Amino acid sequence: MTASPRRRPGAASRATPAVVAAGGAVLLDTGVLVALYARDDPWHRPVTHWLAGFRGTLHTVEAVLTETALFLPARARSVVAELAAAGMFQVHCPDAAAYARMAELLRKYADKDPDWADIALVWLAEAAGIHRIATLDVADFNVYRINGRKRFELELLR
Repeated sequence: MTASPRRRPGAASRATPAVVAAGGAVLLDTGVLVALYARDDPWHRPVTHWLAGFRGTLHTVEAVLTETALFLPARARSVVAELAAAGMFQVHCPDAAAYARMAELLRKYADKDPDWADIALVWLAEAAGIHRIATLDVADFNVYRINGRKRFELELLR
């Protein structure tokens, strides 16, 4: 994995304009981070293998980090902050306009009971132009659409 050269490690990104070319950029969802540190998780080996070979940039949102910490044991939670501080992924923070878009998305997908982190990742996909996502949440990300039309490219299923 490589850190994005556009920011210093640990720095969060404010409203994310479409500055990231989709080529080597991949969104990072909660399940991937949890499986990375839960050795008994059936996805632990595939996730570590995928990450070991990944050469692009990873992008996520604060909600994913919060959700990941919730699922990890207390002794392992600090690693999430350490990875962010080391620049292993870029953390993007929504602004007021982003929250307005997230509200629209939450209403649109209300019948699917979307979680906050998923909707924040849909926002980030739209704002940054990133269509690839490393997720274990296949059911939901097969339903969500970027800008109402484009399907996510599910990275871990290749």
